[in-house]
Amino acid sequence: MTTIVLRFDKPWIASTSPLVIRFTDDPIPEVPEVPINAGTIGMMCGIGIAIGPSVVQQLTIASATESHGIRLAPQWQVDYVKQLLTAKWQAKALLGVTASIGWRWNSLVLCKADLLWLVPDSHSVQAASLWLSPEAAQTMVEIPWRQSKATMQIIALGDMQGEFAATEVRLAYSDIGGSGDMQGIAWGPHAARWVCSSKYAPPEGKVTLRFNEAQVDNQSPIVLRFTPSPNVCYWDDGGGLIGTNPSLPPIDFKIPIEPQIRRSYLMQPQISCVRVSDGAVVVLKSVSIAKSRSQWASSGNVVFSSRIDAERAANELLKISINGYDFYLLCESPSESKGFGKQSFSATCRGRLVLLASPHKKASNYVNMASRSFIGLMSDIVANTGWSIASQITDFTVPAMAFSYATKTPAEALNMMATGIGAMLDVNDETQSITVIPQWPVVPWNTASAVPDVILHDGVILDFSEQVDIRPDANAVFVRGEQQGVAAKVKRFGTAGDNFCVDIVDKLITDNQAARMRGTTELANAGNKVQTSIRTKVLADLPPMRPGMLIGVRKGAEVFKSVCEGWSISASVSESTGQVTVNQTVTLLRNKDANGVAA
Repeated sequence: MTTIVLRFDKPWIASTSPLVIRFTDDPIPEVPEVPINAGTIGMMCGIGIAIGPSVVQQLTIASATESHGIRLAPQWQVDYVKQLLTAKWQAKALLGVTASIGWRWNSLVLCKADLLWLVPDSHSVQAASLWLSPEAAQTMVEIPWRQSKATMQIIALGDMQGEFAATEVRLAYSDIGGSGDMQGIAWGPHAARWVCSSKYAPPEGKVTLRFNEAQVDNQSPIVLRFTPSPNVCYWDDGGGLIGTNPSLPPIDFKIPIEPQIRRSYLMQPQISCVRVSDGAVVVLKSVSIAKSRSQWASSGNVVFSSRIDAERAANELLKISINGYDFYLLCESPSESKGFGKQSFSATCRGRLVLLASPHKKASNYVNMASRSFIGLMSDIVANTGWSIASQITDFTVPAMAFSYATKTPAEALNMMATGIGAMLDVNDETQSITVIPQWPVVPWNTASAVPDVILHDGVILDFSEQVDIRPDANAVFVRGEQQGVAAKVKRFGTAGDNFCVDIVDKLITDNQAARMRGTTELANAGNKVQTSIRTKVLADLPPMRPGMLIGVRKGAEVFKSVCEGWSISASVSESTGQVTVNQTVTLLRNKDANGVAA
C-alpha cells in the first residue's frame, strides 16, 4: 500500500474546492534503436536428472581443525547435573536448527537428545545423539531426506572431541540413473506472454479532491492512502523487429457496403406478400414503405389486385418480400375507389411496432417508484409483450419518482423517452427487437474521419438533387432536468461556446451522460444543412438503407458523407407486361459551412 502525505504550509487564500493533484510521468530515458528490443535477452539455466537404474554416488568431505569450541552452561544439583546446549547455524531465511539437550549425568550414562530442524514442508528430519562420556564424545546424526520419485539422501556426521575434530559427510543417492547439469542462453526476442501485476498504478491525468464537509479537529498533514491495485493483466506479443505473432486486425472493424462498378446491371426484381398468421398469399399491385428519424414505426401503402386479396389482408400482419428483403406491415385502413371501367382496392399500413400502440394497446400512466436504469425503464414498459430492448447508447440511472408519463401507449412512451435524450428507435420487425441509437451516430462536423455504412457511386444513382436548409447556428446549449436531475452546459469541442440555442428541459436529464447526448443532438441539428435526395436501386450488394446510417456518396473524385434522415422504397407491377419495378430513395443531411461549401 502506497501512502502520499500532503502538507499545507501556507494559508489557503482565495481558493475554492476542488483541489487538483496532477501526477506527471517520469521522463522516459532515450533508448537507442537496436535490432532487438530492450528486455528481450534472457538466460535459461536448469539441472536435468534422469531416473534410471539404481546408482549410488558418494561424496566424502573430511576436514580437520585445531580448535573446536562448545559453549556449555551446566547447572549442578545434588544427584544430577542438568546441561543446556544451544547451537545455531547460519542458513537460509527459511532454514534453521535449534537443539536442546538435557540429561541426568552419572558416571558413564548414555544420553539422548532430540533436535528440531526447520525445513520446508516436504522434508522430514530426525536426529539422535549418543554421548559416551565427558572425556570422549561422539555424535551421530542420521537424516532421512524425503524427495519425489524415491530419491533418498543420507547425511552422516561423525564428531570426535579432542585436540582435532573431523567431520565426514556422505551423500547417497538411490534410483538415479544419471545426473547432469544443463545450461543454456537464449538470444533473441522474448516470446509472447501474459504479464500480470498488482502493483499500484497511479491514475492518468488529474485527480480531483472535493472537500464537502467542514474540517473539524483535523491537523496537517492530510494523509492519502492508496490501496493496491487489482491484479491487472495485459498481453505482451513479444519483441524484436518482427513480432512473434502476426498482427491481426481488430474484430470490430467496419467495412462499408459499396456496390461493384459494372458496365451494365442486369436485375430481375421480385415482389411477394403473405399473411403472417397462416401464410396465405396476397397478390399486390404496388407497395410503398417509408421511415424517418422522427417516426417510431414505418408507414406504408399497398394496392391489392382484387377484392379477395383486400379482404384477406384486412387487419392482418403482412410479410412483404422485395428483392429478397422482408418488410412487415399491419394492414389497418382498407379503402376502395371506383372509376369508369376500373376499380382499385388499397390500404394504409404501419410497421409491426404499431401492435404496442393504439388501438391495439390502451394508454396508461406510469411513475418509476424505484431507481432504475434508462434501458431498464424501457424494458419494464415492454415486459410481457414479446418485444425486447437493446441499446447502442451510454446507459445511466434514473432516480426514483423522477420519470413519469400520462395517457401514453407503450410505443409512444418509448419514443418519448428516446427523444428526451437525443436518441431514436431502430425497430427490427422480424425479431421484434427495439434498439435505442443516437439520432446522430456521427455528428456532422466529424463525418470526414468516420467510416460510412454504405457508399453510393454514379453507377447506381438514378436521380440526384440537393437543396439548402437554413437553420440558426449554435455551438453551446444549456440542458437540465426538472424536479430531479442535473444542469449542464454542452458546447461543441474546439469552439468558444458563446452562441447558445434554446435551453432544453426534460425530466430524463438525470445524469451527465443524458445531458451530453441530448446536448450533442441539439448542436448537431443546429446550423445550415444540405439536404440531398438520391434515388437508387435495391441490389444484392446494395440493401435497403435505414434512417441513422452514415451514407457516403462519390461525387467525382471525392466522397462526401451524410446522415440518412429518411428512407422510402417503392415496388410496382405493370398490369400490361407484368414487369416489376423497385426503387429506393434516401434523404441525406450534412453541414454547410459559412462559405457555402458543403462539409
